[in-house]
Amino acid sequence: MKTLFRLKYNYLSNNKKAHTGNKKILSKFKELISLTILLIGRANYIKSLEGCLGDEFQCVVKSIQIIFNAIHYCLKSIFYFLIFLSLLQFKFCSKYLLIIFFFIILELFLRDHEESLSHHGFVNFLTLCLFLFLGEIIIILVILIINVKNKKYLIIIFINFVSLYLLVYSKNKEKYFCNNWDRGLNGTFISNNKSLYSCSVAIPKSKCFIDILSPILDLSKLLKIKCEKRKEKEKYILKSSSNLNSLIEIKKIGYPITINSTGEIKGKPALYSDTLMNFVLNNLINLDDKNNLDKLPRNMTPEVFIDYTNNPYGELKQKINFNKKLSKKRMQLSQNHNNSNSILFIYLDNLSRVHFYRQYKKTSQFIKKFLSFKGFSADNNSNQKYHGFEFLKYHKIKDATLFNAIPMFSGVYFNTTNRMISIVKEMKELGYITCNVQDICHKEVVGIGEIKNYSYIEFDHEYSAPSCDPNVYTFGYGIFSGENGILRKCLYGKESIEHALKYAKNFWKAYEKNKKFLRIVNTYAHEYSGEKSKYADTPLYNFLVDLYTSGQLKDTTVFLAGDHGNMLFHAYKFIEPNDLKIEKFFPILIIISPDKKNISFQDQYSEIFKNQQTFVTPFDIYYTLREILYGIKYKANLLEEQNKDEGESLFKYINPIERNCTKYKQMTKCYCN
Repeated sequence: MKTLFRLKYNYLSNNKKAHTGNKKILSKFKELISLTILLIGRANYIKSLEGCLGDEFQCVVKSIQIIFNAIHYCLKSIFYFLIFLSLLQFKFCSKYLLIIFFFIILELFLRDHEESLSHHGFVNFLTLCLFLFLGEIIIILVILIINVKNKKYLIIIFINFVSLYLLVYSKNKEKYFCNNWDRGLNGTFISNNKSLYSCSVAIPKSKCFIDILSPILDLSKLLKIKCEKRKEKEKYILKSSSNLNSLIEIKKIGYPITINSTGEIKGKPALYSDTLMNFVLNNLINLDDKNNLDKLPRNMTPEVFIDYTNNPYGELKQKINFNKKLSKKRMQLSQNHNNSNSILFIYLDNLSRVHFYRQYKKTSQFIKKFLSFKGFSADNNSNQKYHGFEFLKYHKIKDATLFNAIPMFSGVYFNTTNRMISIVKEMKELGYITCNVQDICHKEVVGIGEIKNYSYIEFDHEYSAPSCDPNVYTFGYGIFSGENGILRKCLYGKESIEHALKYAKNFWKAYEKNKKFLRIVNTYAHEYSGEKSKYADTPLYNFLVDLYTSGQLKDTTVFLAGDHGNMLFHAYKFIEPNDLKIEKFFPILIIISPDKKNISFQDQYSEIFKNQQTFVTPFDIYYTLREILYGIKYKANLLEEQNKDEGESLFKYINPIERNCTKYKQMTKCYCN
């Protein structure tokens, strides 16, 4: 009996040990699976930071693919992290793995110290945190639904979700639908009559989500950011970053002239976009030191400087180095082209036609005055009338700025086998005084770098250095600050665009007797929220009203032109509304032309008016600029690469039936059916 009992005991004991052993093996296996998922998530996240290893110019060319890869791997990492959190909360693995997860998140945070095309850093980390937070809420709700015994809790959760839905739905009234999306500023509808126009634009019939969500994305308003609120740290930030950091007391700091910048920084020319900021900060000028100032040539004395004499926070002041000799020389060159106009070109980066209406309300209402046959004339300049035209089917060539800016100003596709020479070269040869005003730390509408067959043409005057001030500019793809940040770009008590436009106005006044080409690059829409550009509206409105009403734009053609709609990974990408999917293909294009005594504007008006419904591209802007310069011979003496069939002047009738997407070699995707 004892023997039988002992055998039974040994059997049960061994069976229990085997069961316990199997349980431990299974537990370790679960731990290994969970840890593997966690490490795969980490590996994908690090992959999302790889970016581009070339110089900035090469990276810009590949920008869409780089950003797409970053998003792709970042979302994959979030997917694996959420699986791990689900396994953890369903008790598939031990809670001690949470310690490893914590250290991985800490490691990723330490890696994310910058944002650029070579490292997506903070952008990805914020996306990671946002989705993990939302995912965690969903996991908790699922656990509640599965485990809750008292069904009253489920009813409370259901009521909350219904309330949230009703709150959103209450905003989806008729005014939030895209009812006026297909109308121009003067009320003209987009015509999709196939018998007249080969280009038929898809009209969104859904809600315009940007109108619904915009109040919660305008963080500048929610955080009550006002540029008038000053802090003394602006002076410290500028000095500590520059060659003036050793000077304790300094009353005036001058920005260096960036025209014909010589020398190299980190083995690259100072004019490159990734070295320009270093050039500016290493060459700030102490205007208190008169001996140092006297050594500078007159054309190199600072045109823009910060004065702390009567203001502890600093006041940005300006003066134009008027070049009398250059003015006289260009005036002589222009005598053979008396019929050509001056040109004011306002370049609106990343801004669609419809979003221009939303963000630039005051400017839109002013421009609306020009969009009729009667045109617009200021009271004190009734002899000069201006007529505006809005091109409702102006379509981008390709996604990135580069692919649209090169055709716009060089008349060729962006391609390293083509010679890319800006039309600014010809303008200078024909007697124009040229000026480029940038609200970003660049010397061109795109970043300049090493690229085969690309020739940078210097302007005669340039506003660029103040936009490199570290108080307003940090390179990269940061969400809140930097060149793509969503918050207001405040600089010394004003919007940075106000200072840029003041310089533009001073330049225009200084060379009032000369023919001029002034290009203003406005990048306020190049950000993630879609709401910052409204803060450039009032400055732009005041700028245009002042020039028109004072008669300074006599015999001047004005362009308001964009490169593409919002292409950044903006807030609305999570929703992918139909209206914004279409808008990104249709940037803003408005041309305001003056009535001249030596032409019959009535004939010209009828030609341009027909083109407003025609499919046009940046190539047509280029040829319109050429017609202003050369008249009817605007297609003479073109480079071999400049295909004459790629564009026409918008002052000439363009047959709309001949215009379609297949006409253009680089137009890989098109929203013109």
